[in-house]
Amino acid sequence: MWYLLTFAIGTIVGSFLNVVIYRSTKEDLKLWDPPHSFCPNCKRKIEWYDNIPVISYILLRGKCRHCGWRIPIRYPIVEISTGTLFLMNRVLIKDPLLFVSSCVIASALIAISLIDLETYLIPDYLNFTVLIFSFVVALRTSFLEHLISFLIVTIMFLILKAMYRDGLGAGDVILAMGIGFLLSPVPSIFAILIASISGILYALIKGKGKMDIKTRIPFGPFLALGGYTLFLISYGMGWL
Repeated sequence: MWYLLTFAIGTIVGSFLNVVIYRSTKEDLKLWDPPHSFCPNCKRKIEWYDNIPVISYILLRGKCRHCGWRIPIRYPIVEISTGTLFLMNRVLIKDPLLFVSSCVIASALIAISLIDLETYLIPDYLNFTVLIFSFVVALRTSFLEHLISFLIVTIMFLILKAMYRDGLGAGDVILAMGIGFLLSPVPSIFAILIASISGILYALIKGKGKMDIKTRIPFGPFLALGGYTLFLISYGMGWL
């Protein structure tokens, strides 16, 4: 019962993340204005019964009730993904504060990934959410190891930023700092390795095999993937 409830709460958070993702990629929108969900196509308010995570998408057959605009499949995917991560956190993490912190981090990383893929930018408020709650995780586990990891990753990314000014943004550096605090030294290095390989492969595929020092890579999704995967593995294996 508790697992089902955790998954349901995760999908609700995922529904909110869809709002954050959409509005963060539009310069003329604010997160809090308007204070309700609306169809991006016809701008009509979405009523609560059409805003139930996953279920409403299925009942509406993926279309707006009013104008028939096809709702991107991203919306239910984000909701299901968030619910799944919340459930995995619930299974692995018994400490209440660590559980809440990990769910906040997972939510922020999902939003960061999709925003960065579309805009090549990572909002500061999401980056600092990851950094702050990763600090909480460090305090609840082995702070000294996490501090060492944070310092190693920070120095490494500052050097990379100096070398690849056009290919690596300041947001990537701040996110990497958060990942550094989330993990101990060895897992953080593996996380960065996974992120680097994934990011390079993405750039090569998108550029049809062409890539140079000025190629822009949305590094956020790959840092999020590597960092949170290693976090779950590390916690499950008792490495934190």
